[in-house]
Amino acid sequence: MTTAAKEPAQRMGRPRDERIDDQITSAALEELSQGGFERFTVEAVASRAGVAKTTVYRRFPAREDLVVAALLRLNDDLPPAPPPGPVRDRLIAVLGAVRSRATSSSPGRLLMQSVGEGLHSPELAEMVHARVLAPRRQVIRDVLEEGMRSGELRADLDPDALIPVLVGPMFYLGAWKCVASAAAVSVESIVDTILFGLVRERTPATGS
Repeated sequence: MTTAAKEPAQRMGRPRDERIDDQITSAALEELSQGGFERFTVEAVASRAGVAKTTVYRRFPAREDLVVAALLRLNDDLPPAPPPGPVRDRLIAVLGAVRSRATSSSPGRLLMQSVGEGLHSPELAEMVHARVLAPRRQVIRDVLEEGMRSGELRADLDPDALIPVLVGPMFYLGAWKCVASAAAVSVESIVDTILFGLVRERTPATGS
């Protein structure tokens, strides 16, 4: 006679406090932005968060788990996909969000610091690019690829080459927003310059 296998007993305990998770990952992000990956320690994060090391390890067993969780907090500020419409309008919407968030929000400032710190830590740079920048790039890539499919943009464009050209000025203008000459530059003018080109239209040469 066969008997049904017993299901493993569920372990009951206190529900995980998400507020403590937020404290830990916020502290970890601040540690990363200030000290970089090389000097990042669980001890420093626990001290900054005001919790015990064991509290951190229960949630993030490995140092790398904590780093990834911290970097993902930067996605709290991920720009939303722009509404349907012409490519120009959609690019202005998403790039305007990138510009305004570059230094006006806490995640935006920490992202800028983390990118800068990545210059000294290839491992941190790789994590920031894969976990934080990639979702932001995808929002812009979707706009470009939809424009290529609809015929608004050339079908042979390379989104990987175009995205840095679009995003780079937004970080520059966001970082230097207190300078009048930078503040005076509009997102619309940047988008129009990129979309419509820099070269003057040439008159075809006529034969003699």
